[in-house]
Amino acid sequence: MVWDFLKDDTVPRLASRARIVLTMALVGVLTGLISSLPTPLPSIRLEEDGLVLNTASSPLHAGLAFAIGVAICMWAWVSRDVRKCLLTFTLVLLGWLAAVNTANDLYQILIGSGAFGTEAGAKATREVSGLIVGGVVAGGVGGGLSAFGAGIPAAAIRQPRNWALIVLAGAAAGVMLYPAAMLRMPYVLFVPWQALVAASIGFGLTRR
Repeated sequence: MVWDFLKDDTVPRLASRARIVLTMALVGVLTGLISSLPTPLPSIRLEEDGLVLNTASSPLHAGLAFAIGVAICMWAWVSRDVRKCLLTFTLVLLGWLAAVNTANDLYQILIGSGAFGTEAGAKATREVSGLIVGGVVAGGVGGGLSAFGAGIPAAAIRQPRNWALIVLAGAAAGVMLYPAAMLRMPYVLFVPWQALVAASIGFGLTRR
């Protein structure tokens, strides 16, 4: 029946690769847009001078939205085991928290270092470098924990070529931290990062 996909005892069936990748990419776009909206939920407080996205905090609901989106996709296509899907949700959320803190820490380290000397323009160079390096490394960290979470219900994601692709996608999209911070537009980072990582997870689900 048309509503069989809602039953807990129904074994999920993978759709075509194109459908899964496109759907998960759209889920990532949606959660990325939601992540960029104001929210009454608490924010992740950052240390003084740790300016990620030019703010003193990073929205917690951004991680929640993406984690929910990925967990729902796992439930729909991979496993009806609610416990596994909850673990996916938890690890993806932890991945977001780890990414935020990694970006913030690397930014602070580079800003406080003597890299590029003390001549005019050196501080600006350190800021740019901190955002780019922090974004790439943090993006990879977030992608790695997202892959770990998705790999709990999905055995295909545990293959090195699949989880490595997700980490690479996260690191590549992490570069967008720099323009997002400069423009003070979080969606410049959230939308492409979440869409690319989600699409990479979807691709991995169909590559065995």
